[in-house]
Amino acid sequence: MSRLQSRSFVSLILAVLIAAASAWLTLGAEGIYCDRLPSITVCATLAAFAIALCFRQFPKAAEKMQRGLLAVSILIAALTLFADARFVLKYRGICSQLQEQIRQMHAPSK
Repeated sequence: MSRLQSRSFVSLILAVLIAAASAWLTLGAEGIYCDRLPSITVCATLAAFAIALCFRQFPKAAEKMQRGLLAVSILIAALTLFADARFVLKYRGICSQLQEQIRQMHAPSK
């Protein structure tokens, strides 16, 4: 049995941790929390970084199992990136409207 390099596992663990953080931020909200949008954007950026890291490791993966772990890592990170981007784009307009209404209520009347 061949020995797997730890780099493949690190990439998989990183992708799973980013996906878990993203799920905790998006699914843990019972309503629309506009203050979570920057954190979800950071999770999307980290997912993109994880994808880049996996693609960088792909040529060095000699065994089929290593390539499989990297492919699974890329898939998890890509799904996280897609879900985060969709969440942010969906609620960005609503949050902008709410912030504008709050500014109008607190603006001094002339």
